[in-house]
Amino acid sequence: MADDHTVLGRAVAILDCVVEANGPLPLAVLTRRTGMPKPTVRRIANALAERGMLEQTPDGYMPGQRLIDHGVRSAHRQGFAVTVQPYLQDLHSRTRGQTAWVATMNQGQLTMTGAAFARPHLEGMRKPWLTYSAIGPGMVLLASGRMQAAHDAELAEQVLASQFPPMTRYSVIDKSRLRALIEAARDSGYAQETEQAVLGNSCIAAAMRNSAGDLAGIIGVAGQCSAIEARGVGAALMRSALLLQHEIRSLSCEENLDMWNAPIFNQRTGIGYTWPTADNGDPR
Repeated sequence: MADDHTVLGRAVAILDCVVEANGPLPLAVLTRRTGMPKPTVRRIANALAERGMLEQTPDGYMPGQRLIDHGVRSAHRQGFAVTVQPYLQDLHSRTRGQTAWVATMNQGQLTMTGAAFARPHLEGMRKPWLTYSAIGPGMVLLASGRMQAAHDAELAEQVLASQFPPMTRYSVIDKSRLRALIEAARDSGYAQETEQAVLGNSCIAAAMRNSAGDLAGIIGVAGQCSAIEARGVGAALMRSALLLQHEIRSLSCEENLDMWNAPIFNQRTGIGYTWPTADNGDPR
């Protein structure tokens, strides 16, 4: 994040650097990474530490208990962000380190809301999620895009009426074949593409529907063809989608968000996720 010379912007830049670090971040390193004057970094970082957003240790700055508390509370309020993690980690492990991801519907567009991936895939994960607004009708070449078109008749017809170039030599752009693939994804709740978007890579995706039958989200895995198409991966993905679909429908929307007294339990692992409230010992 570039230095915008505002106090708020500089505070956010410092927090970003500390959170992204693998351990305590010394003042000299924090100064270099933010590109700000050292006295400015020290003054703002110390002020954040005084307020619990950072912790100042002999080795440098670390995320403070108040910052951690806010992050966990935010994830808990989302509910799904916490619930989906064990499923993503399981799929990541099953595919020997390929990228497992989940996307949910947000104002008619799929938005990535969680992922599990290996360090070599970091740069790819930093790229924007490939939506219709980003890449146009070519989105149907992706398993995620095909799944969205399968649950949106108007979008499907718009895609099928458009002309778009192939992404690879294996891209399916014949309209009759594409229509058949979209219909199959709608009927089965499952989509797979092999080297249609990136040579050497495959992606599979499964739909999660809400109680009204509308698309609530998609869970998928993407990466090397041999890993994604390995025996049992597709079945594991479908099981995860069905279990998550059930959990999506059962997530509470109650106004009482007492973190300690109302934990979220992952139905597959039985693990409860919670965080103490200020009444149980304010970490600040």
